[in-house]
Amino acid sequence: MIQATNELILGIDLQEEYTQVTYFHKSLKEPLTLDLTPGENQSLLPNALRLDAAGEWHFWNGEPETEQEADQKDRLRIEGVYQKMQEGRPIQTPEGEMQPQELLAAYFGLCFRLPGIQTQNAQLHVMVTVKELSEQLNELLIQSLALAGADPRNSYLQDHLSSFFYYTVNQKKELWYRDVALLEYEKESMVGYVLHIDSSTRPAIARVEKAAVQPVNEEVRAGRDEEEWNREKDRLFFELLKKVFERRNVSVSYLMGDFYSKSWAQRSIQFLCYKRHAFQGKNLYSKGACYAAMERAGLLGSKGVLFGGRDMVQINLGMEMRIRGKENYYPLINAGVNWYEARHVCELIPRGEKQIRILSTPMTQGETVEHLLRLTGLPERPDRATRLRLSVSFLAPGRCKVEAEDLGFGGFYKSSGLKWSREIDLGGR
Repeated sequence: MIQATNELILGIDLQEEYTQVTYFHKSLKEPLTLDLTPGENQSLLPNALRLDAAGEWHFWNGEPETEQEADQKDRLRIEGVYQKMQEGRPIQTPEGEMQPQELLAAYFGLCFRLPGIQTQNAQLHVMVTVKELSEQLNELLIQSLALAGADPRNSYLQDHLSSFFYYTVNQKKELWYRDVALLEYEKESMVGYVLHIDSSTRPAIARVEKAAVQPVNEEVRAGRDEEEWNREKDRLFFELLKKVFERRNVSVSYLMGDFYSKSWAQRSIQFLCYKRHAFQGKNLYSKGACYAAMERAGLLGSKGVLFGGRDMVQINLGMEMRIRGKENYYPLINAGVNWYEARHVCELIPRGEKQIRILSTPMTQGETVEHLLRLTGLPERPDRATRLRLSVSFLAPGRCKVEAEDLGFGGFYKSSGLKWSREIDLGGR
């Protein structure tokens, strides 16, 4: 159900060179990517900070201080916020040792207070998107967001390909009723990704594959002058596009960044746009993150499509349980959520059973599998006189941990203090 509450939604795209912030509030018709200074058309935030003489943090563009600033010298200047986040090690500064989550918290705090954000009495939901997530990076980002004042219950993470999916399915459907291409420039290479939605399943399943890679480094350039190199880049881009579109029905392409230019990619872009839509920009990931956070906050209706990305749980977990006197299926974890966010806690009263039955069913077609957590040593008590707390979390996209704890039964039976746990391999990477 779409809610109508006072929510402030932020999508933050952290990249090595820059950061972008897209936000949504009920005062807007659609998500808006923010500028560092309103009206300057500068949405690329520098990945550097300075701490002024008064102890206030500011974004820093890397330029030396002006004569006017010399009278009030900064206490601290830090470049490479993204790199320091990736390294995850303490930062040595003239003011002492600084933990990376403290630095990132200061950075997020500035993002939360960018000019133009409507924050009065609003509940903050924030999605951070990065190139790739890891367990270590996930923990660092969540800690940093909490230090910056974000509620961990409303803080979310996803990778760039997940943001690509969310951006795509929140455009007009005629733009994604067929395959969708994403063209990136990564590590001196042109890279083509393709998003395909399998509508033969219910719900439909979307997946992204890396379709083609073409290096464009100095080794490939091989000493060509600028004019020759532009012609060769055009040829290489054209060959990459042919691989991306081969045996695929692509309806729209998105070109990320400003690497791809009509000044050299003349033949390629003509081919790219032939009977297809094509768009170029830099804020696709921050907008995709904003749309994803809007969905988490209940501000968007379901598109009927699940994303089967590398960080997504692709198994439905549940139990058969008697609820209000009737046997029902009780869902624990639904497929299509990020495994870092996939967790569930509930309490149950067994009817004399000495084991807990967990059922797993693939998000696509497949058989349901039963997994048992044996409650070894559970005290003998009358039927329905034991209360258990059940916790489910994920250690990887295809591996979950199930834990149970004996809570006793009110004032009749004290807790034995016993706990049981089991890791379940559900397949996946």
